[in-house]
Order: sequence, then C-alpha cells, then structure tokens
Amino acid sequence: MKIIGENMHLINPLFLNALEEKDAHTILAMARRQVDAGANGLDINLGNSKKLGALYPWIVQLLRKELDLQLFVSSHILHYPEVLKENQGAITVNAVTANTDELSRAMEASRETVTGLVVLLVSRDLTPSDADGRLYLAGQVLDVAHSTDFPLERLYLDPVISSRPDLITWQLGSGFPDMNTIYDSIRHIHEISSEVKTIVGLSNTSVCVEPQKRSAVHGRFLPILADAGLDAVILNCDDQSLVDLAKTFSQEPVEQDHGMMDGNEPNPATLESTALEHYKTYKTLSG
Repeated sequence: MKIIGENMHLINPLFLNALEEKDAHTILAMARRQVDAGANGLDINLGNSKKLGALYPWIVQLLRKELDLQLFVSSHILHYPEVLKENQGAITVNAVTANTDELSRAMEASRETVTGLVVLLVSRDLTPSDADGRLYLAGQVLDVAHSTDFPLERLYLDPVISSRPDLITWQLGSGFPDMNTIYDSIRHIHEISSEVKTIVGLSNTSVCVEPQKRSAVHGRFLPILADAGLDAVILNCDDQSLVDLAKTFSQEPVEQDHGMMDGNEPNPATLESTALEHYKTYKTLSG
C-alpha cells in the first residue's frame, strides 16, 4: 500500500503561511517530516485560486530537487504542461471527476507527459450512493482510458468516501460512511481491471468525528480498506501509529518478488529498506 502524506494542504495553516511567504525551509521541513514518518508520496493542494496556483511550478521544483518521490498534485497543475514535461513520471494529478469531457482532456495531457491520474468516481450526472453506481462510473472511466490510449497502470480510481446519503441512515451509522459500499467498490474495481489502482483519502472517514477520536477511527477503517485490496492511501503522517499500521499493509515488496520471478529485476540502488531486504533474500535463494 502506497502511503501519501496529506499535510501539505491549504487547510493546514502552517503550510498556507509558508506558501504565502514562499518559505522553502518550512515547506521542505514539512515534506521531510512526512517522508521520515513513512510516506512514499506527498499530496500537494494549493487550491484553485490563480494567486496560489501560480506557485505550482515553484513548489514542484523545490520538492523534486530535494526529494525523490511521487507528488500527487491537484488538477490545477494541468495548466502548467511544462512542469509535467520537466517532471515526467514523478507527478500524479489528484484529481479529476469522471465527467467524460474533463476526463478526456486530462488523460490526453497526462499521457503525453508520463503523468499519473486520480479519477474521482463522481460526475455531474451521478453521485453514487452504492457500489453499483461507482462501478458504472469506473467502467466509463476505463472506456475513456482506452479511447485516449491512457496507460491503465498510471490510473488511480477513488471510490470517494462520503457520508451516508440520507438523515436516517446517517444517524443509524453515527455519522460514519458506509464502509461496506467502499469495500465492495474497491474489490470489484480490481475484478474489472488488474492494472488500475485504487486510492482513498482516509481522513474522509472521520469528518463527523471529534478531533481526539479521529486517529482511532482511521485505525479502525484502514485494515478494512487494506483487506479490500486498496493500493494507495492519503493520510495524516503526523499520526505515527497510523503510518506504522499502514506500513504493515505494504504490497510493494510482494509485487516486486512476483516481478523478479517473471524476470523483471529492479535496480537495488532505487529500493527502500524493506524492498531491499526482499531483493537480497530473493537473490540469495535464487543463487
């Protein structure tokens, strides 16, 4: 499971202040703290204002110069194709909706710059309340991917964790989202395509919960999502116990082992500690 730090977002006053001041030291410190905690990706969201959006080239260059990891950057980055071209393979757009016109443009722009893409399984015509609706939109997204020749291995689908749709079920669920629906959506997405990845924002499970109880809620729901086959999670890396829990669900070394069995041997210099140990063990056992 890929762990993506969520803290570089405008709702974080420390980040917003550092952004407005172009305080590179503070921004890098925030990024490194998340990486040190265990993040192997960072979510960067500067909102949609032109003033802050103009800082996307600066912050991407700053982070890419110091850190070698995937940046999940809000869709405003599509207005800066030169940034995508200069950082091919290092950026994933997070996110666009499943509206066909918007999706086609995003996929065409991302395909040409080796950029990943997160698609929210909602559209202007449909905000699904069940797994069937999410899967219907997933099918539409895959159709657009095929028609634009967008590589499925660079595509993430987000089933969108949200509150229950009506007051009665919301009250019965104590304000928690319907995790059975999210679980089923993730499982079935992988049945539709073995190449496409799934992603969620874990903090969406606790929007109606008191702040002091959110960590426990996240820790309760993360194993459920992992069991469904979730590939990537955006979470609070200041919660070290949560990050440590997410690390236990990492599938990357397992996928790496399978790849080596198929003759796809990675460069050991690029591997992190756990993956490197898997690599050494495999080489020892295979002679």
